[in-house]
Amino acid sequence: MRFLDSRPRRRHAVLALSVAALASTTLLMSSAAGGKETLSAAPAAVDLGNGAVRLAQNAPANVSYSTEQAKRGEAQYKETCVDCHGDDLRGGLNGGPPLRGGMFTMHFGGGPASSLFLFMSTQMPPEAPGRFSASTYADLMAYVLQVNGYDAGAPLPADPDKLNNFIIQK
Repeated sequence: MRFLDSRPRRRHAVLALSVAALASTTLLMSSAAGGKETLSAAPAAVDLGNGAVRLAQNAPANVSYSTEQAKRGEAQYKETCVDCHGDDLRGGLNGGPPLRGGMFTMHFGGGPASSLFLFMSTQMPPEAPGRFSASTYADLMAYVLQVNGYDAGAPLPADPDKLNNFIIQK
């Protein structure tokens, strides 16, 4: 009896996973500006358990920033952050942790951009956390991302809720 009861569930799970695999590997062609054809991946499938699958809508995008933000962030960094984090963001005289390379990637890589922004805006500078405006923290974050080799593009939002839609990933 147990075998008969579980067969429909297994079929449903196999079918759902097959649909998920197809959806995650299917490429959609669309016409972009200038008549060029581009390929983009279909939304990824999310297994909800018990054979239920849904397609992920609005998967987080890779983080980006504008070059103007990074320039402003560099100026602010040199004014207020260099003593702790160093000229090259590898750590400074006052013992601040490195903000580039493996340490940065280990702490923030692959996570939501909001985690870095919230850390900076609530913990930095240590003697006066949160003293800058949200846009100044976004500028500083843009500079840190630039030094770490992330791509410039659309401006970095200064709103943690919007930053949840971006992943710190190259």
